[in-house]
Amino acid sequence: MEPAEMKRAWGVAQYEARWIARSLMVRLTARGILPCSNYVAQLEMRPGPTDPPEWNMVFIVSETCEKALVPFEAEAVMVNTTGATEITVHDGVGTHQVPIQPAFGAPVTIMKAGQAMDDNFVVFADIPDGTVGHSGCLVVPEGTIVVATKTRVFGPDSRDACDDFVEQNCSAEKVLVLRGGEIPWPLMA
Repeated sequence: MEPAEMKRAWGVAQYEARWIARSLMVRLTARGILPCSNYVAQLEMRPGPTDPPEWNMVFIVSETCEKALVPFEAEAVMVNTTGATEITVHDGVGTHQVPIQPAFGAPVTIMKAGQAMDDNFVVFADIPDGTVGHSGCLVVPEGTIVVATKTRVFGPDSRDACDDFVEQNCSAEKVLVLRGGEIPWPLMA
């Protein structure tokens, strides 16, 4: 397909969102059938500062259609630091709120009403560089895989206790906040 011939059109699919095991990442999957073999399906992040990001389901189409029904699967992976329980997807049918399912193989925790998991958060910070105090602090559920440039400095404890530790012990200018969909490392040229 030549770039001059390509156009974007709203697509349609069935959606599933799932936590990626032991991380703050969510995988959004769109599955469906393309009406033409020369069309391409993709999920595109919508502009704007939303956390987690919202997505458009689009088909990249040409002026001609090579008629054949082609199954497709499109995926997008994003950071969900807010703990949102749904991902928003816009497509040719409308707007969908896709619930985030537990990771495959993850144990399902059944809690009684009003019960809280108090001691399941930890604080990570940048590996010390010789200065006093901690920087680049991040509060995550215990067991979360964190980039190797961080070290555990507090916990496990309640979310409130971890937040208090960050407030008292971490320098504010380097507290890590990912809005979602960002790559926290440099790209290769």
